[in-house]
Amino acid sequence: MVEKSPQELIQIDFTPPPRNWMNPAVDFEARRGTWSYPTGVKSLEYLGMPNPREWSPTDADWKLPENWQQIIHDGFKDLLKKYRTLKVFMDICVRCGACADKCHFFIGSGDPKNMPVLRAELLRSVYRQDFTTAGKILGSLAGGRELTEEVLKEWYYYFFQCTECRRCSVFCPYGIDTAEITMMARELMNLVGLNINWILEPVANCKRTGNHLGIQPHTYKDNVEFLVDELADVTGIKLDPPINRKGGGDPLRHPVGRLLRRPRDLHLCRVPHAL
Repeated sequence: MVEKSPQELIQIDFTPPPRNWMNPAVDFEARRGTWSYPTGVKSLEYLGMPNPREWSPTDADWKLPENWQQIIHDGFKDLLKKYRTLKVFMDICVRCGACADKCHFFIGSGDPKNMPVLRAELLRSVYRQDFTTAGKILGSLAGGRELTEEVLKEWYYYFFQCTECRRCSVFCPYGIDTAEITMMARELMNLVGLNINWILEPVANCKRTGNHLGIQPHTYKDNVEFLVDELADVTGIKLDPPINRKGGGDPLRHPVGRLLRRPRDLHLCRVPHAL
């Protein structure tokens, strides 16, 4: 991959590519650094998620289940029955583009498929093909696309770029919640084992240790005691934090990661101490 200077990186071209948007091809090798890494086997197995295996988006074979298309079709059908809003959002978009320049991923990349309207269309096109009369009869003429492996890879690339901030939804004249569309697409991908480490490893850590960093209780206790000693050196105040002590009083609850990233926050303990 060719290294680019910061000046080159900020030169964003918003000119649409010449190819049809229905072409799902994504060159993951050429786009290294713009896609998320898949979840490791250990986390998937711990959470009981489907199809745990080692793979990479740059692999030709993503090791999908043999009946992966049927799994996603059945999952899509269940979601449409469960969430009436999903069917409404699939049907009512008029492609006005009011959401386009509201997405920071589109502004930062210039990739048209990062426009919320077109990102949603990646899922909507499969919906039209499989669940609407016009799509079943007319196919691509009605905006429908067959669910192929290339389309699934396209889903993985674009739907995990959305942060579900809902800024696009604020500006949608029809009130389409694009974040919900992203959630549904990710849920469908989860059914065949397509998920990212950035999401599921912290989930596995929380289930195992109670915090997203996977820090063991005794490690957390050692860190707090070390910070208490530092606070005593700086302020002359020696605190005695009641960790898991019965009758210890009102707890001061900190996310475990915050104490490691911002140890100065422990100075907040001086407030209840002074009171």
